[in-house]
Amino acid sequence: MPRPLKRAQPPHSFEASVARTIRRRGLLAPQEPVLVALSGGPDSTALLAALQALGRRGEVGPVRACHVDHGLRAGSERDAEHCRALCQSLGVPFEARRVTVGAGNRQQEARRARYAALRAAAGGAVLATGHTRSDQAETVILRLLRGAGARGLGAIPPRRGRLAVVRPLLDLGREQVLGYLRHRRLGWLEDPSNAGGDYLRNRVRREIVPALAALAPAVERTLARAADLLRDDDRALERSARKLVAAGAADRRRLAAAPVAVQRRAVRLLWRAATGSRRGLEAARVEAVLRLLVRPGEGRVSLPGGLEARAAEGKLEIGPPLPAPEPLALAVPGPGTFAIPAADLCLRFEAPGEEGPFLREGAVSWPLWLRTRRAGDRIRPAGGRGSKKLKAWLIDRKVARARRDRLLLLAEAGGRVLWIPELGVAAAGLEAGPGRRWALRLLPASHFATCDGGDRLL
Repeated sequence: MPRPLKRAQPPHSFEASVARTIRRRGLLAPQEPVLVALSGGPDSTALLAALQALGRRGEVGPVRACHVDHGLRAGSERDAEHCRALCQSLGVPFEARRVTVGAGNRQQEARRARYAALRAAAGGAVLATGHTRSDQAETVILRLLRGAGARGLGAIPPRRGRLAVVRPLLDLGREQVLGYLRHRRLGWLEDPSNAGGDYLRNRVRREIVPALAALAPAVERTLARAADLLRDDDRALERSARKLVAAGAADRRRLAAAPVAVQRRAVRLLWRAATGSRRGLEAARVEAVLRLLVRPGEGRVSLPGGLEARAAEGKLEIGPPLPAPEPLALAVPGPGTFAIPAADLCLRFEAPGEEGPFLREGAVSWPLWLRTRRAGDRIRPAGGRGSKKLKAWLIDRKVARARRDRLLLLAEAGGRVLWIPELGVAAAGLEAGPGRRWALRLLPASHFATCDGGDRLL
């Protein structure tokens, strides 16, 4: 007589909660391979066991584990052996990697080295870490103590980065982790650094969280929910900021009209575009950059790493300081076609058509000069009233200083500016007087087939 089929055991409530988090937060596709960052501590051990159980039921893809040894304490290699034995008992492929922690902040450098090793081990798999709701609550408190905004108080995201890092335990607390390990009869390692008072997180865990729990027993769940809400708010503000930032610059007027929360994020987006990182820009520097939006005229603020923020010509941008332009002064002996190889330009006096500006031979004193501006230059634009210092005239028209210093202009030896090609401005009286009339053109040399055969202004 055939034996009756055994009814499949329902998943443990811990495993079911992990599966719900994965589905609700979109962390893993059913067949997506996953690498567990296995320290041997209770959180990563519970994560590995739960994912292994879910993998057997086809709810996640193949599961592997990797242990990273930082080599920061004697006997750390025994942690790797514990993890190897755990994986062998669970039937999970395992590898161990040893890293060298750089000088500086030991925690930060260890984290950097650890994630680099884990990403290398992951290959095409998603990396899963054992951060829990308890870790989330502690992180929110730490960020509050630091005065963080919505981005910082969003704390640990469930999923992060292009090389995806997921946190399937983020809706579960530490007590649930320990209960599951006891149910599965799995041992774990205790990190000796968690018992010390060297790290602020340890004091938050031992002192602040219990004090808050005495006032509000659901404090972990409450703080974790606050982090979710703030992360959603931050994403919405970030989307608004991205609409204002394009090609490494932001429209100054539109940005000034945006809410200040959007302005701050736009500045950080500009910083990231210039540096490749969100880090390194303190809140005080962000506020200094924002003050450029409301000050009249142009301005600049020095930033770390030799960069600067510039507000000019209706834009706000962050980048290296613009190099000082080399002054240019080329004598134009008379009408003709002149190649300017250094600037890849061609200056041409041609038969007049319908478009100006126009110049009559008797209206100027030769030679003329094609050059950048100088102190004492004056201009009387066609249709204008009297002459004015060129510097003041350009400032009135909100031409940024960096651009003013690069403008090419055609002038007489005495400093009377006749023509500013880039601005399309010509002086009054150029068509007056006897003699032949020409149309003035300054364009890329490739625009004129005759330019190669013209005279050269070197």
